[in-house]
Amino acid sequence: MAPSTPDITSSNGSDHLLPTQDPWYTAPADFEASRPGTILRIRTVPGEPAVFSNAATAYHILYRTTGSRYQATWAVTSLVIPKKASVFSGHNALLSYQIAYNTPTIDWGPSYRIFQPPLPNNYGIPTDHEKIDIMLGRGWFVAIPDFEGPRAAFGATVQAGHATLDGIRAVLSLAGNPDVSLPSSADKLKYAMWGYSGGSLASEKAAELQVQYAPELAPGFVGAALGGLVSNLGVLYTLTNKTPYTGNLVLVLLGVMNEYPEVDAHLRSRLKTEGPHDAAAFLKGREMDSLQAFHAYGNQDIFEYFVGGQADFEACQALRKIEKVEWMLGYHGVPEIPLFIYKAIGDEMTPIADTDAHMEHLKRFNASVRYERNTAGGHVSEIVNGQDRAMEWLASVFDGSYDTSEKGIRTQDVTVDVYKPPKF
Repeated sequence: MAPSTPDITSSNGSDHLLPTQDPWYTAPADFEASRPGTILRIRTVPGEPAVFSNAATAYHILYRTTGSRYQATWAVTSLVIPKKASVFSGHNALLSYQIAYNTPTIDWGPSYRIFQPPLPNNYGIPTDHEKIDIMLGRGWFVAIPDFEGPRAAFGATVQAGHATLDGIRAVLSLAGNPDVSLPSSADKLKYAMWGYSGGSLASEKAAELQVQYAPELAPGFVGAALGGLVSNLGVLYTLTNKTPYTGNLVLVLLGVMNEYPEVDAHLRSRLKTEGPHDAAAFLKGREMDSLQAFHAYGNQDIFEYFVGGQADFEACQALRKIEKVEWMLGYHGVPEIPLFIYKAIGDEMTPIADTDAHMEHLKRFNASVRYERNTAGGHVSEIVNGQDRAMEWLASVFDGSYDTSEKGIRTQDVTVDVYKPPKF
């Protein structure tokens, strides 16, 4: 028998505290005994989803999940209800949208930030607010998980994959609840995933892990769109070090330190204790998201923070294991759901060659993939250049018009250049 859902508590604007200051962001006693996907706590979003014109209401759902070290943990997903849900051949559409929130602190998690007005930035990176409102306008139910979990384990993709899948499980368990505007039963929902860049890590890893971790989801799982796919996160060491994006490397290291105590102990022991690149300067990143970290660490040499430089990384056996288990996509299996993968050939943050190699791996197992390589732009511009293509593909798997019988990797070079960089 499925466990009963906790009562939905009501919130108001005055309750909207940062997660580190909000007691709601804690798991109840003995939560470890619950099955993954079990709802532990649920409330209406404080202040209601006023930032989305196409939203009727929204809920915060705290649920049990499984960390990268296969320990019991919890996460939060935000379920946003459209004003008018669309029906496709008797089914509604549920999209699990993984935001690239890239941070080692829960205060930058989407369950808080996505319900705040979008913040401007000087990197031309679009916010997710407009995109989510478009999804809601299409009549899709949208779930937005804080997939990094309570330790904000950025870079721990197994944790992220588990939390994404368990977020879907939690939402499906609400079907038929008279207090939530979902279909009368879970089998009346078709669900898919979408994520770009850091969100692609969580989405792809969830697609890998679903086969063994959540096999019961298979009947309603119609696909995943993966943009700017980071097929090998380990390349950040060489590709983004000493660039404007060095900050992402700092945040990844801090994120895996949050999840892996042995990595935390080793790297802390090797941080310098004096000079401009000391432990305090490195650990300051624990309070940042990517945009802040780009500013704080831009063009720096990450190895300058460590007594032994790069050798300190190579000496850490646990970190070497993480490079495969967490950072190399494809390590945990082959997705059985259809995939749409899109990426700029000129992506400056993560090489197209890595994703080409990833496709060769999937080809050996006859995965179903539409792979589009954009000849225009780079990592940031592809967020916009790929948006409509991803959304139309998702619409096709929701309405059943996409041919799911066709297997293999269907690669196509396209030229889509609609991104207009902002003027500062």
